[in-house]
Amino acid sequence: MKKFYKKIKAFIENSIYNNTMLLIISILTGVAVWGYVTQKEYPDSTETIKGIHIDYEASTAGTPAEEEGYKIYESDVSDVDIKVTANRTKLAFLNKDDFYAKVTVDNYSSEQPVVVSLQVFKADENDVDCNWQVIGNAKATVYFYKEITRTIEIKDENINAPNITAASGYKLKNKTCDSLSITGPEPYINSIAGCTLNMLQSVSYDARKTISVDASLDNITFYDEDGNNINNTLRPYFINNSMRINKKELTVTMYISKTHQLDINYSITDAPSYFNQDFIRKRLTLDPKSIWISSDDPSVADMVTLPVSTDQNISLKDIGLDFSTTFDINKALESYPKLTNDSNVSKCIVSFDNSGLTSKTFQTLSNFSFKNPYSSKYKAEPITQCLNDVTIIGPASDIAKITANDLILEIDISKSSTSTTGKPDIGRNNYEVSVRPPEQFKNVWVFGHYTAEVEISELNEPLSTNSYSSSTSTANIQ
Repeated sequence: MKKFYKKIKAFIENSIYNNTMLLIISILTGVAVWGYVTQKEYPDSTETIKGIHIDYEASTAGTPAEEEGYKIYESDVSDVDIKVTANRTKLAFLNKDDFYAKVTVDNYSSEQPVVVSLQVFKADENDVDCNWQVIGNAKATVYFYKEITRTIEIKDENINAPNITAASGYKLKNKTCDSLSITGPEPYINSIAGCTLNMLQSVSYDARKTISVDASLDNITFYDEDGNNINNTLRPYFINNSMRINKKELTVTMYISKTHQLDINYSITDAPSYFNQDFIRKRLTLDPKSIWISSDDPSVADMVTLPVSTDQNISLKDIGLDFSTTFDINKALESYPKLTNDSNVSKCIVSFDNSGLTSKTFQTLSNFSFKNPYSSKYKAEPITQCLNDVTIIGPASDIAKITANDLILEIDISKSSTSTTGKPDIGRNNYEVSVRPPEQFKNVWVFGHYTAEVEISELNEPLSTNSYSSSTSTANIQ
């Protein structure tokens, strides 16, 4: 026992004379005293914690506002500062992440904006026993908006692709794009009247092509009903993810068609077989002479001409010295539904050059002849005595040589709307009279349409002095 006390005495004496050991003992004693004072005499302290996040989404969670589709989209503050009182040994370890703030949502459907109260709460991870209060005005000014989703169509004319073209011999027919779905605050979403998709690609295509484009504000311009660009108004919402385009990419399809030039073609009808049609065609001028068309049908490359509608072909009998007419291009295209009129012309104007031509008019022409394939059973008697005001047109030198007796007046009794095969139209009816100059005058034609009344009867009836039994016969009309 005496040895133990001697050791203690020696340790104390050495410690007193050893500076290092004396320093350690002093520090430990100071800490013990500080701990006693802080715990017993001054246990709590107060600190300021700044920048506590206001959780606006959590503010509406589970409330009637959320049930009715309201969200907080705008506020004049995003965080709050507080004074916190806690045990000084634990206070030093607290920071802004140990707290969060919410606002009250009582007046969400009233006139906007709404002034709401701020409340601060401890985070779940914060187990420190502490008290706190908001520094300054515990209020915030916010906007409550319903969140809605709209679908916006992007039409061909709203796809801006100035550097995407068709290759030579082809046409960029049209462009299609996905519809655009956008979600966000009701007044801003409803202010969008449409949008333009801006494509920066520079390329030329000779076949249909599908392209992907980022669905972002860099490529999409929104506008209101007055055509004003509203991207600058919407941009803050997109940046804060308050408004969102519900697609990452849009698919744009370019439709390419083959192009082709077609000459407008027409027929000259009612011309005798011997007549020189080129003589007339050289005097007829078409404006335009041709049109450009496009089609997805590759067979368009085999087409050379566009025939006019059948009822618009030119009858030789209609060509007078002052002749002109119009072809309806759209009507001609009705027979070719796969063709698109790229020239955007609907009419072709036809004019006639009458230089060097003259006309002559004859009266009381009566040298009728009949073409009667039914001559063995039926007779034809002219009721009309003569034709008047019969006009011929042609080169002046030829017209001067033709007399009334040179003209051929032929009636084909088989050409009747009510005639049937093997049987003519019995009774009195009007028939067209084919008036022709002699065949040697290949550049002369008869202008106008002429008819004569003819009576058709069966041969078993008594024959009159003007009856005809031959297949082709003539008679003088009084």
